[in-house]
Amino acid sequence: MDAIIGKYRVHMEETGLVLTHPTGMSFDLTLEETLGLMEFIKGYQPAIAAAQRDTEPGIKSVVVEKETNNASETES
Repeated sequence: MDAIIGKYRVHMEETGLVLTHPTGMSFDLTLEETLGLMEFIKGYQPAIAAAQRDTEPGIKSVVVEKETNNASETES
């Protein structure tokens, strides 16, 4: 089964995982290396998820002050 992860084509063979970049460069990982990669990603998964959430906002925040109802004071 082939999949696309970002710009890499990924597929499993009997000997392991193959990652292929569009330029043609391939990374052939053995089954042990594939399991090691999975453990590495699992260990850093919270940090990776946090990095995705920590994006710089596109606009500045605006603070709106609550309007006070001083109509009775101004009528005096």
